[in-house]
Amino acid sequence: MHVIASFEHSIYLELAITAVEEAGILKENIYAVPLQERPSKKRMFDSIHGSDGVSLFDAGAALATAFTVIGSTYGFILKGGAILWGLIGAAVGFTLGLIIDILHKKKKGVKNPAPGKKTEVVVLVNCTKEEAKYIQTMFWEHMALGVAVCD
Repeated sequence: MHVIASFEHSIYLELAITAVEEAGILKENIYAVPLQERPSKKRMFDSIHGSDGVSLFDAGAALATAFTVIGSTYGFILKGGAILWGLIGAAVGFTLGLIIDILHKKKKGVKNPAPGKKTEVVVLVNCTKEEAKYIQTMFWEHMALGVAVCD
């Protein structure tokens, strides 16, 4: 029998492995494998197929709206008219917002948009059928993310 469980990197993982060892399972029958994080660097711009949760459009849209209102308001006074100055204000506002977002993201160093999510550790225990139920209970008591028992 095999009992497979996944854990976060925490003290609960160590406690679970210790509890399984105290149940009489040899160290040679316990395998713990940490999963590696994705090696690719985060992209600044999203594609049509996926997003990493970091948006560079928000500040640009907000500043484009604000600068459009200001440009069209003063466009009644300035030469060229309200529509032209509203469009100029939108372009300037969006460009300024995009530059601010890019500089802020680079300065901040966007490494992982989901900071609470870390990689997991997969634990595989080779045991008898009688021990499998006890090991499964131990894993659940020590905060396993998921547990499976297979032949």
